[in-house]
Amino acid sequence: MNLESDIPESAGFNWSPLQIEVCMSVAMAKRDAFIAEAYRVGDLVRLRLLDRATAADTLHEAATYNELYFEYGRDHIQEIMAKALDATETTQQYLRRIENAA
Repeated sequence: MNLESDIPESAGFNWSPLQIEVCMSVAMAKRDAFIAEAYRVGDLVRLRLLDRATAADTLHEAATYNELYFEYGRDHIQEIMAKALDATETTQQYLRRIENAA
């Protein structure tokens, strides 16, 4: 980064609501994909195709590999995992609920 040339260009950001929404959506995509996958793994646990410990390890490894603990905090990511593994709704029900809320 060239401080003399880059800062003046970026210091005057005047983003439109659309630009802000697009930027935030892209930034949150990794987290949202992790939530969807956590619910999918939770489905496998509820169907007894996967034990809870293996499911938790799988989600933990995915979170670590994708640096989600660093980006969103360990407590937040573990809360997502716990909710997904304890959920009574299926992945499809969860995704429909989230889509309808948006």
